[in-house]
Amino acid sequence: MTGFSIRQCTVDDATTLSTLSARLFTETYGPTHPEPELSRYLARSFAVKGLRAAIADDGVAMFIAETSEGQAIAYAYIRASPDPPDGVSGDRVFEIVRFYVDGAFHGRGVGKALMQESLNETKRRGADLVWLQVWKEAPWAVGFYERMGFTVVGSAKFYFGEQIGDDHVMAKSV
Repeated sequence: MTGFSIRQCTVDDATTLSTLSARLFTETYGPTHPEPELSRYLARSFAVKGLRAAIADDGVAMFIAETSEGQAIAYAYIRASPDPPDGVSGDRVFEIVRFYVDGAFHGRGVGKALMQESLNETKRRGADLVWLQVWKEAPWAVGFYERMGFTVVGSAKFYFGEQIGDDHVMAKSV
């Protein structure tokens, strides 16, 4: 796909990221992560104030992909990971905390370009390894990360109210 760009977020993007994050999480996981916990999770995880603070943190980088018309369609959130989970080891480790692409733009190169930008940023910051956590029951996401060179190195729990998900921990040398 042409007609999109990727840029690093500023604190002025917090409101846009909050709306985009909640929409894409709901689009991706709403059917399997029901109310009332869904609304509580969205409020906790994607609050404007929290996103503004994260963007301002020197150990964090967030990127947003936008169409040529300025529509936000994807984002990535990376941070230094001084205490990574079991199975993840390196001298300077980074985590991809969140990585979402609007379903209407899957398969159009947006995710690949956003991932490359994210990995380039971790290299600029001196990373030797990047890791992420992905739901085992999301084969489209696991497959994408595998195509990007990530491999499963362990597992972790994802707590969503009373629901406990079983996630893969995937990692990639950079």
